[in-house]
Amino acid sequence: MIGGGSILAACGGGSSSGGGATTGGGGGGESEGKPVAGGVLRVGAQGGSNTDSLDAHNVLTNADYARAAQLYDALVRIDNKGQPQLVLAESLEPNKDATEWTVKLKKGLKFHDGSPVEAKDVLYSFNRIVKGKYPGLYALGSINMKKSKAVDPLTVTFVFDKPYSLLEEALTLHWYLYIVPTGYNPKKPIGCGPFKLKSFTPGRESVTVKFDEYWDAPKPYLDEVKTINIAEETAQVNALQAGQVDVVDYVTAASIATLESSGQKVVISKSGGWVPFTMRVDKAPYSDNNLREGLRWLVDREQMNQSVFSGNGTIGNDVFGIYDKFYDKSLFPQREQDLEKAEALIKKGNAEGQTLQLISTPNAPGMTQMPQVLKTQAEAINLSINVTIQPTTEYFARSYLKVPFSMDYWPYAPYLVDVSQATLPGAPFSATFFNNPTYTKLFEEASATLDEGKKGEIVHEMMKMDYDEGGYIIPIFFPVIDGVAPYVYGVEPSVTGQALSTFQFQNFWIKK
Repeated sequence: MIGGGSILAACGGGSSSGGGATTGGGGGGESEGKPVAGGVLRVGAQGGSNTDSLDAHNVLTNADYARAAQLYDALVRIDNKGQPQLVLAESLEPNKDATEWTVKLKKGLKFHDGSPVEAKDVLYSFNRIVKGKYPGLYALGSINMKKSKAVDPLTVTFVFDKPYSLLEEALTLHWYLYIVPTGYNPKKPIGCGPFKLKSFTPGRESVTVKFDEYWDAPKPYLDEVKTINIAEETAQVNALQAGQVDVVDYVTAASIATLESSGQKVVISKSGGWVPFTMRVDKAPYSDNNLREGLRWLVDREQMNQSVFSGNGTIGNDVFGIYDKFYDKSLFPQREQDLEKAEALIKKGNAEGQTLQLISTPNAPGMTQMPQVLKTQAEAINLSINVTIQPTTEYFARSYLKVPFSMDYWPYAPYLVDVSQATLPGAPFSATFFNNPTYTKLFEEASATLDEGKKGEIVHEMMKMDYDEGGYIIPIFFPVIDGVAPYVYGVEPSVTGQALSTFQFQNFWIKK
């Protein structure tokens, strides 16, 4: 548990690095000497749209994630190695049966308007999430906000209707669980993050400036962050080369050589992030597990990894949570392309002769290229797949969580946390509409126990069900590839599947 042994230090930096490398002109990170204060960082952000929002509890596009990380902080965040890290919280402790959790805040925390961060604000933030049914709700289990209370200005007791042993892990979804002041107005957002808002134009750009009373001094090092929406990768790369931006996120392997040849740094993170093909199990023809199974055997994962990520990704096996402590590859045989088996299963699933409609959008690594590779691979068994790539705004308005066959994007989170968001009935991002009562019951049992051995056994049983009958095809855990100007430092590899060290801009500095 946090504060009780699983986290040894309550630090706010992001200096620990996940698997990955920094290539190109110069090195990256703390090895470049003492951080330098000052400067303006211009971020060329992919995946934004006219629906961009600064609402602390309702981020959706990748640009939203980047901006929210500047403005807000949470009780806990996930670090570059995928582990919980205390942020606003000083400690987090459950009672004997995990029906209550006591959170103590650090002293001296302040919001951008100078008001103190107190227990009442934590309660207000979680109440807002629960009442608004924002995505963070599903990470909070059976929390009872009416019974939860502020013990003193720096102490909160959260009460749960049922034992909830997952709170420590759940709070690592910090991008859904930011702490805001009582009376928060998303149109005039105030947080306690490293930067405060100067201006914002949805679909175009935002400007944030250094918060001088940030709790993790001397961070942030930058004076200002300007986040600019750039619709596609070529424009991102051109802007970085031309000196119009200083960092770009979520580029593909195709841009590595171009960036390096122009003297830019390339930060490649081996991540636990995943961009699955999603099949709605409640809609024909994907309601037939034979078809779902057949499509999983159709994929040549190695070829897809080479074609899309130049081999920088990690081969997946249709089960998420690859860095989870309970993830065990030996539980299920690695699927490799088997065209004979795929063709037989697809025929058995009554999809022979059909044209499958696959819809995606350029929102995250691989989401435009992977569908094209799958289409080509399907031709080997005369299966027709029609691929439609929609603009991000159109996709989120018309297709996301609606169409039967699509793609999604997930940063890394512990397995059971992702289950709460993805594969339970009513989960906020259930693209597959998976609904298995046995699976749901197992999740409730895992959530209730503090016995790690028992929890591991339950998780393994759930993972086997994902593998055998789930609605996801997870060929690859994608690499995150960021382009960084040679004078920008502090950008470290991360397993989280989010760009630019999970957008922890407080750790970056400019040294020209």
